[in-house]
Amino acid sequence: MNWKLLAGRLRGAWLEYPETRRRIASIPAGPPIFLTGTHRSGTTWLAKMLAAPGIWYIHEPFSPEKGRWPKSFDYRRSEVADADVDALFDEVLSGGFRAALNMPNADYPMMPLRLFKPRLKRMLIKDPLGCLLTEYLTTRYQLQTVILFRHPAGFVSSVRRLGWPLGSFLRQFLDDGQLMTEHLEPHRNLLEKYSGEDSVESAAVLHGALNTVLWSYVKQGVGSHVMFEDLCQDPINKLQGLFEVLQLPYDERTREIHQRACFGDVMSVEKYHPHAVSRNSMAMARSWAGKIASDELTLIREIWQQFGIPLYDRDEDWTP
Repeated sequence: MNWKLLAGRLRGAWLEYPETRRRIASIPAGPPIFLTGTHRSGTTWLAKMLAAPGIWYIHEPFSPEKGRWPKSFDYRRSEVADADVDALFDEVLSGGFRAALNMPNADYPMMPLRLFKPRLKRMLIKDPLGCLLTEYLTTRYQLQTVILFRHPAGFVSSVRRLGWPLGSFLRQFLDDGQLMTEHLEPHRNLLEKYSGEDSVESAAVLHGALNTVLWSYVKQGVGSHVMFEDLCQDPINKLQGLFEVLQLPYDERTREIHQRACFGDVMSVEKYHPHAVSRNSMAMARSWAGKIASDELTLIREIWQQFGIPLYDRDEDWTP
């Protein structure tokens, strides 16, 4: 560790703390915002855009990597209280679990935001790995929920590039009797067929399974849904509209942050960090084009259509 560099960052963080507190305090009061979707759907990018005014932003409290929740994609229903889910989420809403805080100068325990909680009137929680808790959390905690959807080919291209696990999650779903009964039983054969592999097919099935549950939430009126590609095509206007829906302040400083994040230098997708947010949004909308063979694209579309979700159902949605 470069202690001299760390000491400089700590000093800067302490000097900036009064202004940081002021920004947090300037956010109007309102219900907590819960942003979710499948992983690799653009939730990190959108969360950073929503957090631009200075809202208290918690990043993936239900991620096993944070050390507080054992596994990804646990499923719960709001009708039955779960003490473990409630204990973690109550801590988040009270301003605790600051190791999951994702704000400038909050990445080290001695940073002032980690040590001293400012007065919070509103917060943003982003968690795709907790997406199957969406109905539970939204209903029981009266959250303002946004569910982000991304093109199946975009998801497949991304998880394949990163080499992330696929089949193991399908096996997890098959072992969850309640999840299967309430959402995924019609697709059991698909899950079983590809549960033993990490392939284009298993990626497409995982994406379809998760989005089947998320789309059922949309139909129930649990939150509102946003399309990643729509945001990318017209980011400034779409973001400003979303800010209005969420009743978040949108000033010139926020607009400048969005401009820099959405219209950065054009780079190849391979050069992006998995959680990078400064990128060319137009390029990211169809980043999968040219990276998935035509026969694979046909296969992904065929699997997607079996889930019956009324998104990405036009021929032009599948034109590279």
